[in-house]
Amino acid sequence: MLFHLALLTSLTACNGTDDTDDTNTDDTSVDDTGTDDTSTETDPCDDYEAPCVFVDPTDAEADLLEVVNSLEDNHTILLGAGTFELNNEVSIAGVSGISVIGAGMDETLLDFASMTIQGNGIFAVGDNFLISGLTVANSKKDGIRVEDSDGVIMRDVKATWTNGPATENGAYGLYPVRVQNVIIEDSVASNASDAGIYVGQCTNALVRNNVANGNVAGLEIENTQYADVYGNLVEDNTGGLVIFDLPGNPIVGHDVYVHDNIVRNNNRENFAPGGTVAAIPAGTGTFAMASRRVEITGNTYENNNSVDIAIISGLIIEGDPMVWALDPTALQGDAGKTTYDEDSGFVFNFRSHDIYVHGNTHSGSGTAPDSSSLEIRPLGTILAVIYQLAGETVDNVLYDGIQESSFSTTEASGNSNDNHICVAADEGSMANFNASGLSDFPSLAEIYRPAAPFAPYDCSDLTGGTIDLPDLGE
Repeated sequence: MLFHLALLTSLTACNGTDDTDDTNTDDTSVDDTGTDDTSTETDPCDDYEAPCVFVDPTDAEADLLEVVNSLEDNHTILLGAGTFELNNEVSIAGVSGISVIGAGMDETLLDFASMTIQGNGIFAVGDNFLISGLTVANSKKDGIRVEDSDGVIMRDVKATWTNGPATENGAYGLYPVRVQNVIIEDSVASNASDAGIYVGQCTNALVRNNVANGNVAGLEIENTQYADVYGNLVEDNTGGLVIFDLPGNPIVGHDVYVHDNIVRNNNRENFAPGGTVAAIPAGTGTFAMASRRVEITGNTYENNNSVDIAIISGLIIEGDPMVWALDPTALQGDAGKTTYDEDSGFVFNFRSHDIYVHGNTHSGSGTAPDSSSLEIRPLGTILAVIYQLAGETVDNVLYDGIQESSFSTTEASGNSNDNHICVAADEGSMANFNASGLSDFPSLAEIYRPAAPFAPYDCSDLTGGTIDLPDLGE
């Protein structure tokens, strides 16, 4: 029992090198306008309401830090094209309505390679914060981090580490945490040693049309309520696009809609320095853990060597239910339509339930589970033992079956679906691998691999109705 639960901890978490263009043009001054024969240099701030300030890279450290230390509400900071070489975190706090706007993702570079202390690239706390048109590279910690704010937009930005995927890189690329009403769009995150795009403990999140590559985890939605995640390309990470809750967090995630993304070739060797993400086996496409009211549909899964989609209980990472115990009066955010487990005056959120997987396409995945380390990444090893030794490909959708009231390896009628896990026939194949009942050396004979329509998992709805999408006026 302890052996197989330990084997399955690897789905917890929580490439290619990046081609950041350190654009150093010969002319980084303000553009001239040529409306007549006598061109007149204009102020870029002319197109913005005051207060506004323009900073060029000539004396980046002094000028930019002076500006952020004297900000007023509703201030716009315009950054010119070129490279800003910085050794201190750009910290913005105590003001709201701040916009930081560069000349373009591939035109304005904030390079923190010379940073000597542990710091983020850009760190902001303040409502109605916009950042766009720039790249943040080589920060010691997170690339762009925004905390405890309402109304955040990250658009046309990149967070990267130019030495490629490496253990010494910062943890997170784009990282809004404890934020309400956040949009991340048309952006890139690469080479983070934890997660490229990480939306944590947020309410109302729109994550669309981004690229996450070369990270340990590409795109994470954690303890978040009302998230719409679509149009993203998630490739060449260790693990691709993941949704989960962690214990002890008063924001219980629900209503997450993951659709129309491309999740492919996520086979990057795990380079995390430690922590739970170090346990992700290379070749993981998507997992939903300790999650509820999640719909995964219309996505393209290709060539993820270990597994495309896995649905697992939080008890896999923490087997003591009391660690997951929450005081109902301390819950934050919106309880929504979710169903909590309640006992002895506590709320528990370790159970994955109300998950609907349908309409995804799968090709080339599950052919070579990551068996590189039984000790660190045991799930890959157990999949290799179950499937590879039998000459079989891992099923497209896996379910751990934890806390189901009945299990049978052969009969649909012998399997309960207490957690209301719905997997459509168009997923091609699925299995309940009965995590809490596996032997020390498991085999295909110990798991349930139903033929389509995958009874008793052939439901096609969510308790409480369809996913409630975030309303961000977009």
